Amino acid sequence: MAEAHEQSPDPAPQGWCVCGQKTTIAGAREVTLSNGKPGWEGRCSECGSPLFAIRRAPERG
Repeated sequence: MAEAHEQSPDPAPQGWCVCGQKTTIAGAREVTLSNGKPGWEGRCSECGSPLFAIRRAPERG
């Protein structure tokens, strides 16, 4: 009997901010770059600066 792989929900998106901390992206929304890669756009939860992070591809297993 094959067991279905359950994927856990994505953790809150995080990125490195100009304030020097890796922080959760507040108000994160999914965006797509012009080259087709996925990313997140939002604001730093610590200082409020604009923040962008490229999403990682899901792990294959």
